[in-house]
Amino acid sequence: MLYKLIVFAIIGLYTGYIIPKLSLKIIQYKKKTNSIGSEEVQLFDNRIINIFIILFNGAAWCFTAYTAESLFAAVLICVQISLGIIFAYIDIKIRIIPNELILVLLTLGIIYQSFNYGLEGILGSIICMVFIMIVFTALATFMGLGKVGAGDVKLAGAIGFALGYPSVVTAMGAMAAVLLSYILIGLALRKIRLTTMLPLAPFLVAGYIFALVTFTVNLNIA
Repeated sequence: MLYKLIVFAIIGLYTGYIIPKLSLKIIQYKKKTNSIGSEEVQLFDNRIINIFIILFNGAAWCFTAYTAESLFAAVLICVQISLGIIFAYIDIKIRIIPNELILVLLTLGIIYQSFNYGLEGILGSIICMVFIMIVFTALATFMGLGKVGAGDVKLAGAIGFALGYPSVVTAMGAMAAVLLSYILIGLALRKIRLTTMLPLAPFLVAGYIFALVTFTVNLNIA
């Protein structure tokens, strides 16, 4: 077990190291294909955030290796965690959620659900995806498309598909809690306003990662 934890921690740390570099390459690609101005790519280009990503990803990989039932399940969950961080990074930087990464997430979701629940899991995931997309589309209509974009709706749907029921409920609850806490703290510190445009991917990813980790812990408890 100790050997497994060390290996996962090392791989997680290295993956965390390349996440910002890979994300920036994707950003450069999206800039060329979506006419994104260079002034939009200015957020958190500093070592502190990159170090945080490295440490968080390494810790998440190590913890998942400790709690997951099998090596394959651990790898699947760890890859999804790292992919989630990439989603958050890119959305914060340029407010875009790449469709290419959505397809990767859906592919991982098919593998994840097939491994855990078989065909029944995939059918349930499709229902979750459709339901979540309807909810977020309604939210976007109510709040205005400037607040919730099409990319947010697609990412929420892909997360719903990857997690399935009941994990998607955990993810959405955690996302709402983190988002509400951020807004309340930001308003109290006068760092944001009610009209401030927030990238939703970091909050969706926070719920996604929480649900993935909670799933492995619950399996061990059961």
